[in-house]
Amino acid sequence: MSVAGGCSSYVLDADDRITQVSGPLEATLGHALGHSIWETSPEAERLFKPYFEQARRTGEEVEFTEFYRGFLARRRVVPAGRSLTVYVTPMRELDVTTLGTLAASLGQIEAELAARAPARRDRPAPASLRALP
Repeated sequence: MSVAGGCSSYVLDADDRITQVSGPLEATLGHALGHSIWETSPEAERLFKPYFEQARRTGEEVEFTEFYRGFLARRRVVPAGRSLTVYVTPMRELDVTTLGTLAASLGQIEAELAARAPARRDRPAPASLRALP
């Protein structure tokens, strides 16, 4: 694995409000101090919240890799009581384990999109090139 840039971190309280931000993430999350991470990044809730809940439930660190907002990063979630510190390390290259995790994530996304698609679509209307000017 090759890392692109340094590690950043943020701290969440028991209600997932951002209480602290450090490193390069200050530019993107600093304005959200005191607000829920899900208000700032609602689309991330589906991806990250299960890992956050696992760390709180087990009291153990959880590490995962996700592609989010055009960037690939490894995240390490460290619980301390009900609070979490999330360390974010940008990546440039993938290892085999990461590829497997990303493939599983893509499978989840595909299944979700398929479930949202209408069960039956109308047949497309017949077209003719003769109708074009």
